[in-house]
Amino acid sequence: MRNKSDSFMRKIPAKYQKWLIQELPILEDEGILTAESRNRLERYYLNKVTTRGHWATIALGVLGALLIGGGIILLFAHNWENLSRSGRAILSFCPLMLAAALSALAIRRGGTSLRESAGIFHSLAVGACIALIGQTYHLPSNTPAFLLTWALLLMPLIFLLPSNGAYLFYIVLICCWSGAAQDQYGQALGFWLLLIPALIYVIQQIRTNYQSGLLALWGLMLMLPIALGMVLERTIPGLWIIAYASFLSLAGLLGMRHFPTAYGWSNPLRTIGLNGVTALAYICTWQEIWYDIGWGYTRVNFTHQESGLWIDPALTAGLATAWAFVAAKTLRRDCLPTLVLCAFPLCVCAGFLLAAYGESAWINALLFNAFVLALGLAHLAQGCKTAQLRQVNYGMAVLSLLLITRFFDSEFGFLTRGLAFIFMGSFFLATNLIIARKKRQLESSPS
Repeated sequence: MRNKSDSFMRKIPAKYQKWLIQELPILEDEGILTAESRNRLERYYLNKVTTRGHWATIALGVLGALLIGGGIILLFAHNWENLSRSGRAILSFCPLMLAAALSALAIRRGGTSLRESAGIFHSLAVGACIALIGQTYHLPSNTPAFLLTWALLLMPLIFLLPSNGAYLFYIVLICCWSGAAQDQYGQALGFWLLLIPALIYVIQQIRTNYQSGLLALWGLMLMLPIALGMVLERTIPGLWIIAYASFLSLAGLLGMRHFPTAYGWSNPLRTIGLNGVTALAYICTWQEIWYDIGWGYTRVNFTHQESGLWIDPALTAGLATAWAFVAAKTLRRDCLPTLVLCAFPLCVCAGFLLAAYGESAWINALLFNAFVLALGLAHLAQGCKTAQLRQVNYGMAVLSLLLITRFFDSEFGFLTRGLAFIFMGSFFLATNLIIARKKRQLESSPS
C-alpha cells in the first residue's frame, strides 16, 4: 500500500508535464488510451508541477543581496565617526527600511529569486540595525540577547515571504543562541520553543513545494545534532549517547516511513539518521568512550548545572518515547536495515547500564563491533535481495570501515593485512558486478 506522504513527491517539472500533455493525443490516436483516460491523465497532472526556481538565478540573487548589504555597511563605516548620534540612528534604520520595501515587493510579485534575495538582505539588515543602534547608544554587550532579538525579529519574515534564506538565517541564529546562552546563563532550554516555528515552516514547505522543502529540511537536520549537543547539560556522563541514539534512529525511521522510495539528497531524514547511527555506533566500538559513565560520576558546577539532573533525563526520555512510537509504526520484519535501526537505541541503553553498574568497557566494545557488523550485513543482504547498488555499496562501506580499522588496531603483519585488503576489494567489485547484472536483467525482463 502506497504511503500517503508519497503524494508530496509526485510533482514533476513543468517541461516534463508539457511533454506528457503533448504525447497524450498521440497515444489516443494510436488507440493506447481512450478519450476518458486521456482526460483523466490531463486533469491529474494539471496541478502536479513543481515550482522549482532556476538555481543559478537564485544564487545570483542571493549573492547580489549579500554584496549590496555588505556595501551599504562599508559606506556607513567610512564616515561613521564623523556623524552625530541622531544621524547614526537614522542611518542605522535605512538598510532596514530598504529591506522592508524589497520584502513587500517580493510578497506582492512572488518570484522565488526575488523572495530569496529579499529574505537574505532583510536578515542582514535586521542584524546590522540592531548592532549599529547598540554601538551608537553604547548598550551593554550581551551576545545571547543580541542573537535572540535578531532571531525573533526574523521569525515572522520566514512565513510572510516565505524565504529559505531567511529560514536558514533563523535556524543558525537559534543554534548560535543555544551555545551562547549555555555558556553565559548555564542553560538554553528555550531553544526548544524557538525550534517550533522552524518545524512548522519545514512541514508547510514540504506540503506545498517538496523541492523547496528539501533545502529547509536539510538545514534543520544539519542544525539539530549541533544544537542538541549544546543544549544537553551532560551532568550525567554518557546520557548524551542515549539521547543521540534515539534522535538519529528516530530521524532515520521517519525517513523510511514517510519517504520509503527516496534516498540521498531527496531524503535528509534517512540520510542524516542512517549515517549518524553508523558514525555513533562506530564510535561506541572503542572502549575509551565507556569509561566513567553513569550516575556514579555525576558532576555539578557552572558548566554542568544541577538542573541537568532532570533536564537531560527528561529530554532523553522524550526522544526515546518518540523513537519507540515511530519504531512501532515503522517496524517491518522483512526489512533488515529497519530492524537494525530500531535496535540501535536498545543496544545503547544496554551499553549505558552495563557501563554504569560495572567495569564492562570491553563488553560494550564487543557489543557495538557486532552491531556495526550486523548493520553492514543487513544493508548488504537487503541490497542483494532488491538489486539496489546503493544499499550494497553502503553495506560494503560499513563492513570495510570496521574490518580495516580493526586490522590496523590489531597486531597483524603486512602480508596478512595486504591479502585481507585484496580479498575485501575483490569481494566489493565482484558483488557490484553481480548486482549490476541482476539489475539489468530485471529492467530488461517483461513485467
